[in-house]
Amino acid sequence: MRNTVLLFIAAATFAACDYIDQPFRNPGGGGTGTANGDTVIQTERAVLVEDFTGHQCKNCPKASKVLKQLDSLYGPSKVVGLAIHAGPANFTATSAEYPTDFTTADGDDLADVFGVFALPLGMVNRLDFPTNTHLKSYSSWGGLAATQLAQSPEVLFSAFSGFDSTSRVATLRLEVRSQVAQANAVGVAVYLKESGIVSPQLMPDQTRDTNYVHYNVFRRAPWGPFGQEVWAAGAATSTATATLDASTTLEASWNARHMKWVAIAFDKATNRVLQAVQIDVK
Repeated sequence: MRNTVLLFIAAATFAACDYIDQPFRNPGGGGTGTANGDTVIQTERAVLVEDFTGHQCKNCPKASKVLKQLDSLYGPSKVVGLAIHAGPANFTATSAEYPTDFTTADGDDLADVFGVFALPLGMVNRLDFPTNTHLKSYSSWGGLAATQLAQSPEVLFSAFSGFDSTSRVATLRLEVRSQVAQANAVGVAVYLKESGIVSPQLMPDQTRDTNYVHYNVFRRAPWGPFGQEVWAAGAATSTATATLDASTTLEASWNARHMKWVAIAFDKATNRVLQAVQIDVK
């Protein structure tokens, strides 16, 4: 399976548990076009890197390149990239030369909450919020990601996706497993992203690349940008588990084969991301 973190040892360990029996592999399906998607069973920490970007931002391709480098260095199971087209309108607005509207209401909400004032800026696991130092230059993402990845996981996901090609309904089932006790409430948010989108981009040398390929483009947050609470304050013990299901109908213009679900578990008091996971839609 594509981009799958599936260890035979882990599969054997979890085989008797409820969260990997057959119904999890085709959540919410049943249509004639329904097919199993991907399976991810985590055993290690992963990190979320959010890149606030725009197609009329000349330095934004440099940040996108850093995300690609981190993906190549650690692999998609360890670094989950999310390119959110939001922030100053002069960088994200459409025009005759930049006709694709990559902005979303959910992305705008994230930019508003985190105070995005310039592009490109990003966050690594939403660290340091809200100290006004949480928005990081892309030059610091690599070091911060390495530090986060060196830590033991606080939460682990098992994820199973399905896709009905007839209805274009994408489904996701998450088994969330706390690894350490958390004093604050814990939330889970799910997002959809798409890669391989060819559309014009302003480049660092001020030229316009009409064949630029956009990756990790934030498309939707089915539960809203800040998801839902999974465990109340003090309820996330070192053995707490929860099962969650999400589904959404993909837009006709979205290429399901180039799309991934992204899920994060986060501290609701601080917004610090405890764990991230991504899994193919189809």
